[in-house]
Amino acid sequence: MRFLFTSRFIATLKLSLVAAIACVLTSVTANAQDIVGGASRTNLSGPSRSSTSSGPRRPQTKYVTNTRTVTVTRTVVRAANTGAIVVSAEPGATVVVESVRGGTGDDVTVPQGVDQVAFNKLTPGRYRVAASLEGYEDSERDVVVRAGEPATVSMNMRPKLFTVTIETNIPAGNIVYAPVVAAGLDPATGRTRYNRAPGDARVTPITNGRAVLANLRQGDYGLDINPADPSYEQLNASISLPGPTTIPVTLGNIESKGTFAATWTNLEAWSAPPGWRVDSRKLMVSGRGIALPREVLNRNFKDFQLVSDVKMVNGVAASFVVHAQNENNYYLIQLTGPSADEPYVLRGFAVRNGMPQRIGASIPLDAFTQTLRPNQFFTVSMRMTGNSIKVSLTDSQTGDVLPLGILTDPASNFPIGAVGIGARDNEQNEVGRFIVCAGQCPEG
Repeated sequence: MRFLFTSRFIATLKLSLVAAIACVLTSVTANAQDIVGGASRTNLSGPSRSSTSSGPRRPQTKYVTNTRTVTVTRTVVRAANTGAIVVSAEPGATVVVESVRGGTGDDVTVPQGVDQVAFNKLTPGRYRVAASLEGYEDSERDVVVRAGEPATVSMNMRPKLFTVTIETNIPAGNIVYAPVVAAGLDPATGRTRYNRAPGDARVTPITNGRAVLANLRQGDYGLDINPADPSYEQLNASISLPGPTTIPVTLGNIESKGTFAATWTNLEAWSAPPGWRVDSRKLMVSGRGIALPREVLNRNFKDFQLVSDVKMVNGVAASFVVHAQNENNYYLIQLTGPSADEPYVLRGFAVRNGMPQRIGASIPLDAFTQTLRPNQFFTVSMRMTGNSIKVSLTDSQTGDVLPLGILTDPASNFPIGAVGIGARDNEQNEVGRFIVCAGQCPEG
Protein backbone atom coordinates (compact mmCIF):
# COMPACT_ATOMS: atom_id res chain seq x y z
CA MET A 1 0.00 0.00 0.00
CA ARG A 2 1.55 3.32 -1.05
CA PHE A 3 0.75 6.33 1.09
CA LEU A 4 0.57 9.84 -0.38
CA PHE A 5 0.77 12.68 2.15
CA THR A 6 -0.83 16.12 1.90
CA SER A 7 -0.05 19.24 3.87
CA ARG A 8 -3.54 20.66 3.53
CA PHE A 9 -5.67 19.96 6.59
CA ILE A 10 -9.29 20.62 7.42
CA ALA A 11 -9.03 23.56 9.77
CA THR A 12 -12.40 25.27 9.91
CA LEU A 13 -15.94 24.33 10.80
CA LYS A 14 -17.08 25.49 7.38
CA LEU A 15 -14.85 22.97 5.63
CA SER A 16 -16.06 20.27 8.01
CA LEU A 17 -19.68 20.95 7.14
CA VAL A 18 -18.92 20.89 3.40
CA ALA A 19 -17.21 17.53 3.75
CA ALA A 20 -20.05 16.11 5.83
CA ILE A 21 -22.66 17.25 3.31
CA ALA A 22 -20.63 15.72 0.49
CA CYS A 23 -20.59 12.40 2.34
CA VAL A 24 -24.38 12.48 2.76
CA LEU A 25 -24.93 13.22 -0.93
CA THR A 26 -22.54 10.44 -1.90
CA SER A 27 -24.45 8.03 0.33
CA VAL A 28 -27.81 8.94 -1.22
CA THR A 29 -26.42 8.54 -4.74
CA ALA A 30 -24.97 5.15 -3.90
CA ASN A 31 -28.23 3.93 -2.42
CA ALA A 32 -30.16 5.04 -5.48
CA GLN A 33 -27.74 3.00 -7.55
CA ASP A 34 -28.60 -0.03 -5.43
CA ILE A 35 -32.14 0.17 -6.77
CA VAL A 36 -30.83 0.36 -10.32
CA GLY A 37 -28.61 -2.65 -9.74
CA GLY A 38 -31.43 -5.11 -9.15
CA ALA A 39 -30.71 -5.96 -5.52
CA SER A 40 -32.28 -8.95 -3.78
CA ARG A 41 -34.98 -7.45 -1.58
CA THR A 42 -37.12 -8.36 1.41
CA ASN A 43 -40.79 -7.86 0.50
CA LEU A 44 -42.60 -5.98 3.26
CA SER A 45 -46.17 -6.19 1.95
CA GLY A 46 -46.76 -9.61 0.42
CA PRO A 47 -46.46 -10.98 -3.16
CA SER A 48 -45.57 -8.45 -5.84
CA ARG A 49 -48.30 -7.49 -8.29
CA SER A 50 -45.87 -7.52 -11.18
CA SER A 51 -45.43 -11.28 -10.80
CA THR A 52 -49.14 -12.17 -10.53
CA SER A 53 -51.48 -10.57 -13.03
CA SER A 54 -55.23 -11.00 -12.67
CA GLY A 55 -56.00 -9.74 -16.18
CA PRO A 56 -57.63 -6.44 -17.20
CA ARG A 57 -60.29 -4.89 -14.99
CA ARG A 58 -63.72 -4.59 -16.58
CA PRO A 59 -66.32 -1.94 -15.67
CA GLN A 60 -69.54 -3.04 -14.01
CA THR A 61 -72.63 -2.64 -16.19
CA LYS A 62 -75.84 -0.96 -14.94
CA TYR A 63 -78.39 -1.30 -17.72
CA VAL A 64 -77.42 -4.42 -19.68
CA THR A 65 -76.85 -8.02 -18.70
CA ASN A 66 -74.07 -8.76 -21.16
CA THR A 67 -71.63 -7.08 -23.55
CA ARG A 68 -69.97 -8.08 -26.79
CA THR A 69 -66.37 -7.22 -27.67
CA VAL A 70 -66.24 -5.10 -30.79
CA THR A 71 -63.42 -4.42 -33.21
CA VAL A 72 -61.13 -1.62 -32.17
CA THR A 73 -61.39 1.30 -34.55
CA ARG A 74 -60.64 5.00 -34.54
CA THR A 75 -62.72 5.62 -37.65
CA VAL A 76 -66.14 7.21 -37.23
CA VAL A 77 -68.89 5.77 -39.47
CA ARG A 78 -71.52 8.41 -40.31
CA ALA A 79 -75.03 7.18 -41.14
CA ALA A 80 -78.40 8.92 -41.42
CA ASN A 81 -80.17 6.74 -38.87
CA THR A 82 -77.35 5.84 -36.42
CA GLY A 83 -74.77 7.69 -34.41
CA ALA A 84 -71.33 7.08 -32.87
CA ILE A 85 -69.37 7.75 -29.69
CA VAL A 86 -65.66 8.62 -29.74
CA VAL A 87 -64.13 7.79 -26.36
CA SER A 88 -60.78 9.12 -25.05
CA ALA A 89 -59.27 6.85 -22.38
CA GLU A 90 -55.95 5.57 -21.10
CA PRO A 91 -54.20 2.86 -23.19
CA GLY A 92 -55.01 -0.54 -21.71
CA ALA A 93 -58.34 0.55 -20.26
CA THR A 94 -61.46 -1.52 -20.86
CA VAL A 95 -64.35 0.67 -22.07
CA VAL A 96 -68.01 -0.35 -21.97
CA VAL A 97 -70.79 1.48 -23.84
CA GLU A 98 -74.38 0.54 -22.87
CA SER A 99 -77.78 1.96 -23.67
CA VAL A 100 -79.90 2.99 -20.70
CA ARG A 101 -82.76 1.08 -22.42
CA GLY A 102 -80.90 -2.20 -21.83
CA GLY A 103 -80.11 -4.90 -24.33
CA THR A 104 -76.51 -5.82 -25.18
CA GLY A 105 -73.62 -3.43 -24.62
CA ASP A 106 -70.30 -3.08 -26.44
CA ASP A 107 -66.83 -3.30 -24.90
CA VAL A 108 -63.29 -2.78 -26.15
CA THR A 109 -59.77 -2.64 -24.67
CA VAL A 110 -57.86 0.45 -25.75
CA PRO A 111 -54.61 -0.70 -27.42
CA GLN A 112 -51.22 0.58 -26.29
CA GLY A 113 -50.23 3.70 -28.19
CA VAL A 114 -53.88 4.64 -28.76
CA ASP A 115 -55.89 7.13 -26.73
CA GLN A 116 -59.19 7.19 -28.65
CA VAL A 117 -61.61 4.51 -29.86
CA ALA A 118 -64.90 4.80 -31.78
CA PHE A 119 -68.18 2.94 -31.18
CA ASN A 120 -70.25 3.02 -34.39
CA LYS A 121 -73.79 2.13 -35.51
CA LEU A 122 -75.42 3.11 -32.23
CA THR A 123 -79.18 3.68 -32.03
CA PRO A 124 -79.89 7.29 -31.05
CA GLY A 125 -80.57 7.74 -27.35
CA ARG A 126 -78.83 8.07 -23.99
CA TYR A 127 -75.83 5.88 -23.20
CA ARG A 128 -73.59 5.17 -20.24
CA VAL A 129 -69.84 5.02 -20.97
CA ALA A 130 -67.62 3.38 -18.29
CA ALA A 131 -63.87 2.69 -18.20
CA SER A 132 -61.66 0.64 -15.85
CA LEU A 133 -57.90 0.10 -15.64
CA GLU A 134 -55.62 -1.35 -12.98
CA GLY A 135 -54.11 1.48 -10.99
CA TYR A 136 -56.79 4.02 -11.94
CA GLU A 137 -60.08 5.13 -10.44
CA ASP A 138 -63.12 3.89 -12.37
CA SER A 139 -64.69 6.55 -14.57
CA GLU A 140 -68.15 6.83 -16.13
CA ARG A 141 -70.06 9.42 -18.16
CA ASP A 142 -73.53 9.77 -19.69
CA VAL A 143 -73.77 10.85 -23.32
CA VAL A 144 -76.60 11.42 -25.80
CA VAL A 145 -76.18 9.86 -29.25
CA ARG A 146 -77.85 11.60 -32.18
CA ALA A 147 -78.29 10.21 -35.67
CA GLY A 148 -75.72 11.20 -38.27
CA GLU A 149 -73.17 12.78 -35.92
CA PRO A 150 -70.55 11.49 -33.46
CA ALA A 151 -70.58 12.33 -29.77
CA THR A 152 -67.23 12.71 -28.01
CA VAL A 153 -66.47 11.90 -24.39
CA SER A 154 -63.25 12.00 -22.34
CA MET A 155 -63.06 9.61 -19.40
CA ASN A 156 -60.53 11.73 -17.43
CA MET A 157 -59.17 8.65 -15.68
CA ARG A 158 -57.27 9.51 -12.51
CA PRO A 159 -54.47 7.33 -11.13
CA LYS A 160 -55.03 5.76 -7.73
CA LEU A 161 -52.54 7.26 -5.29
CA PHE A 162 -51.39 5.69 -2.05
CA THR A 163 -49.57 6.93 1.04
CA VAL A 164 -47.41 4.46 2.93
CA THR A 165 -45.99 5.06 6.41
CA ILE A 166 -42.84 3.16 7.37
CA GLU A 167 -42.42 2.76 11.14
CA THR A 168 -38.87 1.82 12.12
CA ASN A 169 -36.81 1.16 15.23
CA ILE A 170 -34.30 3.86 14.22
CA PRO A 171 -34.87 7.53 15.08
CA ALA A 172 -33.33 9.07 11.95
CA GLY A 173 -32.09 8.32 8.45
CA ASN A 174 -33.64 8.30 5.01
CA ILE A 175 -35.40 6.05 2.51
CA VAL A 176 -34.52 6.10 -1.17
CA TYR A 177 -37.36 4.60 -3.22
CA ALA A 178 -38.25 4.10 -6.87
CA PRO A 179 -40.56 1.94 -9.04
CA VAL A 180 -39.21 -1.56 -9.74
CA VAL A 181 -40.27 -4.71 -11.57
CA ALA A 182 -39.68 -8.26 -10.36
CA ALA A 183 -36.80 -10.04 -12.11
CA GLY A 184 -36.87 -13.54 -10.65
CA LEU A 185 -35.65 -15.14 -7.44
CA ASP A 186 -32.16 -14.78 -6.03
CA PRO A 187 -30.85 -18.36 -5.68
CA ALA A 188 -28.65 -17.38 -2.74
CA THR A 189 -31.40 -15.83 -0.59
CA GLY A 190 -34.67 -17.04 -2.08
CA ARG A 191 -35.86 -13.43 -2.16
CA THR A 192 -37.13 -11.64 -5.23
CA ARG A 193 -34.70 -9.58 -7.27
CA TYR A 194 -35.93 -6.37 -8.89
CA ASN A 195 -34.88 -4.18 -11.77
CA ARG A 196 -35.50 -0.47 -11.89
CA ALA A 197 -38.71 0.55 -13.69
CA PRO A 198 -39.30 3.93 -15.38
CA GLY A 199 -39.75 6.64 -12.76
CA ASP A 200 -37.66 8.93 -10.60
CA ALA A 201 -35.91 7.84 -7.42
CA ARG A 202 -37.08 9.91 -4.46
CA VAL A 203 -35.69 10.44 -0.96
CA THR A 204 -37.73 10.93 2.19
CA PRO A 205 -36.34 11.44 5.71
CA ILE A 206 -36.90 9.18 8.69
CA THR A 207 -37.90 11.40 11.60
CA ASN A 208 -38.68 10.05 15.07
CA GLY A 209 -38.80 6.56 13.63
CA ARG A 210 -41.33 7.34 10.89
CA ALA A 211 -41.11 8.01 7.16
CA VAL A 212 -44.01 8.85 4.85
CA LEU A 213 -43.99 7.85 1.18
CA ALA A 214 -46.70 9.93 -0.49
CA ASN A 215 -48.41 9.98 -3.89
CA LEU A 216 -47.43 6.45 -4.93
CA ARG A 217 -49.15 4.84 -7.89
CA GLN A 218 -50.04 1.17 -7.98
CA GLY A 219 -47.11 -1.19 -8.49
CA ASP A 220 -43.90 -2.38 -6.87
CA TYR A 221 -41.33 -0.11 -5.25
CA GLY A 222 -37.78 -0.75 -4.13
CA LEU A 223 -36.81 0.85 -0.81
CA ASP A 224 -33.25 1.40 0.42
CA ILE A 225 -33.71 2.11 4.13
CA ASN A 226 -30.61 3.94 5.38
CA PRO A 227 -30.12 4.56 9.11
CA ALA A 228 -28.30 7.71 10.21
CA ASP A 229 -26.77 5.69 13.05
CA PRO A 230 -24.14 3.37 11.51
CA SER A 231 -24.77 0.90 14.34
CA TYR A 232 -27.75 -0.32 12.32
CA GLU A 233 -27.60 -2.15 9.03
CA GLN A 234 -29.12 -0.86 5.82
CA LEU A 235 -32.14 -2.77 4.48
CA ASN A 236 -32.97 -3.35 0.81
CA ALA A 237 -36.72 -3.94 0.76
CA SER A 238 -39.76 -3.74 -1.51
CA ILE A 239 -43.44 -2.94 -1.15
CA SER A 240 -46.40 -3.69 -3.41
CA LEU A 241 -49.41 -1.43 -3.89
CA PRO A 242 -52.23 -1.81 -3.24
CA GLY A 243 -51.11 -3.30 0.04
CA PRO A 244 -50.60 -2.35 3.69
CA THR A 245 -50.29 1.39 4.19
CA THR A 246 -48.57 1.20 7.59
CA ILE A 247 -45.53 -1.08 7.64
CA PRO A 248 -43.32 -1.81 10.67
CA VAL A 249 -39.63 -2.36 9.90
CA THR A 250 -36.94 -3.53 12.32
CA LEU A 251 -33.33 -2.94 11.30
CA GLY A 252 -30.65 -5.15 12.78
CA ASN A 253 -28.11 -3.60 15.15
CA ILE A 254 -24.60 -4.54 14.03
CA GLU A 255 -22.54 -2.66 16.63
CA SER A 256 -19.93 -4.79 18.37
CA LYS A 257 -20.85 -4.73 22.05
CA GLY A 258 -18.41 -7.00 23.82
CA THR A 259 -14.67 -7.42 24.23
CA PHE A 260 -12.31 -8.85 21.63
CA ALA A 261 -8.90 -10.19 22.68
CA ALA A 262 -6.38 -11.68 20.27
CA THR A 263 -4.92 -15.02 21.40
CA TRP A 264 -2.10 -15.21 18.81
CA THR A 265 -2.07 -18.98 18.48
CA ASN A 266 -2.49 -18.66 14.70
CA LEU A 267 -3.92 -16.25 12.12
CA GLU A 268 -7.04 -18.23 11.19
CA ALA A 269 -9.28 -15.64 12.88
CA TRP A 270 -7.56 -12.78 11.04
CA SER A 271 -7.33 -11.41 7.54
CA ALA A 272 -3.61 -10.58 7.38
CA PRO A 273 -0.85 -9.99 4.81
CA PRO A 274 0.97 -13.16 3.68
CA GLY A 275 4.29 -12.11 5.21
CA TRP A 276 2.90 -11.75 8.71
CA ARG A 277 3.02 -14.68 11.14
CA VAL A 278 2.49 -15.77 14.75
CA ASP A 279 5.42 -16.83 16.92
CA SER A 280 5.57 -17.39 20.68
CA ARG A 281 2.03 -16.02 21.06
CA LYS A 282 2.95 -12.76 19.41
CA LEU A 283 2.06 -11.33 16.02
CA MET A 284 5.14 -10.69 13.89
CA VAL A 285 4.46 -7.71 11.63
CA SER A 286 6.74 -7.58 8.60
CA GLY A 287 6.10 -5.13 5.78
CA ARG A 288 3.14 -3.05 4.77
CA GLY A 289 -0.51 -4.12 5.06
CA ILE A 290 -3.28 -4.40 7.62
CA ALA A 291 -4.70 -7.24 9.73
CA LEU A 292 -8.39 -7.29 10.65
CA PRO A 293 -10.47 -9.82 12.60
CA ARG A 294 -12.65 -12.00 10.35
CA GLU A 295 -15.57 -12.50 12.75
CA VAL A 296 -18.46 -10.12 12.00
CA LEU A 297 -19.11 -9.64 15.72
CA ASN A 298 -15.66 -8.04 16.01
CA ARG A 299 -15.82 -5.80 12.93
CA ASN A 300 -18.28 -3.11 13.98
CA PHE A 301 -16.94 -1.24 16.98
CA LYS A 302 -18.17 2.31 17.43
CA ASP A 303 -16.95 3.92 20.67
CA PHE A 304 -14.21 1.67 22.06
CA GLN A 305 -10.92 1.35 23.91
CA LEU A 306 -7.88 -0.47 22.51
CA VAL A 307 -5.06 -1.67 24.77
CA SER A 308 -2.04 -3.24 23.11
CA ASP A 309 1.56 -4.15 23.90
CA VAL A 310 3.86 -3.54 20.94
CA LYS A 311 7.57 -3.52 20.17
CA MET A 312 9.13 -1.59 17.27
CA VAL A 313 11.82 -4.01 16.08
CA ASN A 314 13.37 -1.72 13.46
CA GLY A 315 12.32 1.58 15.01
CA VAL A 316 10.03 2.76 12.18
CA ALA A 317 6.53 2.92 13.65
CA ALA A 318 3.80 1.11 15.53
CA SER A 319 0.59 1.37 13.50
CA PHE A 320 -3.01 0.57 14.31
CA VAL A 321 -6.13 0.47 12.16
CA VAL A 322 -9.46 1.66 13.59
CA HIS A 323 -13.00 1.85 12.24
CA ALA A 324 -11.94 -0.14 9.19
CA GLN A 325 -14.72 -0.68 6.64
CA ASN A 326 -12.49 -2.99 4.61
CA GLU A 327 -8.84 -3.28 3.53
CA ASN A 328 -8.99 0.04 1.64
CA ASN A 329 -11.03 2.30 3.93
CA TYR A 330 -10.03 2.98 7.53
CA TYR A 331 -8.21 5.23 9.98
CA LEU A 332 -4.48 4.58 10.37
CA ILE A 333 -2.93 5.73 13.66
CA GLN A 334 0.88 5.75 13.95
CA LEU A 335 3.39 6.24 16.73
CA THR A 336 6.70 6.69 14.91
CA GLY A 337 10.17 5.77 16.10
CA PRO A 338 13.68 7.06 15.39
CA SER A 339 13.89 5.46 11.92
CA ALA A 340 10.66 6.93 10.54
CA ASP A 341 10.38 9.58 7.82
CA GLU A 342 8.95 11.81 10.57
CA PRO A 343 10.58 10.59 13.82
CA TYR A 344 8.78 10.53 17.15
CA VAL A 345 5.31 11.80 16.32
CA LEU A 346 1.71 10.70 16.76
CA ARG A 347 -0.13 11.07 13.44
CA GLY A 348 -3.34 9.89 11.83
CA PHE A 349 -4.71 9.30 8.34
CA ALA A 350 -8.13 8.72 6.85
CA VAL A 351 -7.51 6.14 4.12
CA ARG A 352 -10.23 6.23 1.47
CA ASN A 353 -10.03 3.76 -1.40
CA GLY A 354 -6.40 3.16 -0.50
CA MET A 355 -5.46 6.87 -0.61
CA PRO A 356 -4.48 8.41 2.77
CA GLN A 357 -5.18 11.96 3.88
CA ARG A 358 -3.94 13.45 7.13
CA ILE A 359 -6.37 14.08 9.96
CA GLY A 360 -5.02 16.91 12.04
CA ALA A 361 -1.38 17.85 12.53
CA SER A 362 1.36 15.55 13.80
CA ILE A 363 1.80 15.58 17.59
CA PRO A 364 5.48 15.56 18.73
CA LEU A 365 6.55 12.69 21.00
CA ASP A 366 10.09 13.90 21.78
CA ALA A 367 9.40 13.55 25.50
CA PHE A 368 8.78 9.81 25.08
CA THR A 369 11.89 8.70 23.19
CA GLN A 370 12.98 6.35 25.97
CA THR A 371 9.62 4.61 26.03
CA LEU A 372 9.50 4.35 22.21
CA ARG A 373 13.04 3.15 21.64
CA PRO A 374 13.45 0.05 19.41
CA ASN A 375 13.24 -3.53 20.74
CA GLN A 376 11.33 -2.52 23.83
CA PHE A 377 7.69 -3.33 24.52
CA PHE A 378 5.42 -0.44 25.46
CA THR A 379 1.68 -0.23 26.03
CA VAL A 380 -0.60 1.86 23.83
CA SER A 381 -4.12 2.83 24.83
CA MET A 382 -6.60 4.38 22.39
CA ARG A 383 -10.04 5.67 23.31
CA MET A 384 -12.33 6.46 20.39
CA THR A 385 -15.42 8.55 21.05
CA GLY A 386 -17.39 9.78 18.07
CA ASN A 387 -14.82 11.02 15.55
CA SER A 388 -12.00 11.62 18.07
CA ILE A 389 -9.18 9.26 19.06
CA LYS A 390 -7.36 9.87 22.36
CA VAL A 391 -3.98 8.11 22.50
CA SER A 392 -1.96 7.37 25.64
CA LEU A 393 1.26 5.51 26.54
CA THR A 394 2.17 3.58 29.62
CA ASP A 395 5.67 4.52 30.72
CA SER A 396 7.87 1.42 30.67
CA GLN A 397 9.85 2.61 33.70
CA THR A 398 7.20 3.98 36.04
CA GLY A 399 3.95 2.44 34.81
CA ASP A 400 2.36 5.88 34.58
CA VAL A 401 -0.25 6.48 31.87
CA LEU A 402 0.92 9.40 29.74
CA PRO A 403 -1.56 11.20 27.43
CA LEU A 404 -0.07 11.81 23.98
CA GLY A 405 -2.84 13.73 22.25
CA ILE A 406 -6.15 13.58 20.45
CA LEU A 407 -6.65 13.06 16.70
CA THR A 408 -10.01 14.23 15.30
CA ASP A 409 -11.53 13.70 11.86
CA PRO A 410 -13.94 16.64 11.22
CA ALA A 411 -15.47 14.78 8.25
CA SER A 412 -16.23 11.63 10.31
CA ASN A 413 -15.24 9.45 7.36
CA PHE A 414 -15.63 6.13 9.18
CA PRO A 415 -18.16 6.17 12.04
CA ILE A 416 -17.95 2.42 12.74
CA GLY A 417 -15.74 -0.51 11.81
CA ALA A 418 -13.10 -3.04 12.76
CA VAL A 419 -10.05 -2.46 14.95
CA GLY A 420 -6.81 -4.04 13.82
CA ILE A 421 -3.09 -3.69 13.21
CA GLY A 422 -1.35 -1.94 10.34
CA ALA A 423 2.02 -1.23 8.81
CA ARG A 424 2.66 1.74 6.57
CA ASP A 425 5.69 0.45 4.71
CA ASN A 426 8.76 -1.45 5.94
CA GLU A 427 7.76 -1.69 9.58
CA GLN A 428 8.82 -4.69 11.61
CA ASN A 429 7.02 -5.06 14.92
CA GLU A 430 5.91 -7.55 17.52
CA VAL A 431 2.40 -7.31 18.96
CA GLY A 432 1.57 -9.05 22.22
CA ARG A 433 -1.56 -8.11 24.14
CA PHE A 434 -4.31 -6.77 21.88
CA ILE A 435 -7.68 -6.09 23.52
CA VAL A 436 -10.61 -4.09 22.15
CA CYS A 437 -13.51 -3.22 24.46
CA ALA A 438 -16.81 -1.60 23.54
CA GLY A 439 -16.89 1.62 25.56
CA GLN A 440 -14.05 1.25 28.04
CA CYS A 441 -12.01 -1.74 29.17
CA PRO A 442 -12.33 -2.67 32.86
CA GLU A 443 -9.44 -1.64 35.10
CA GLY A 444 -6.76 -4.28 35.49
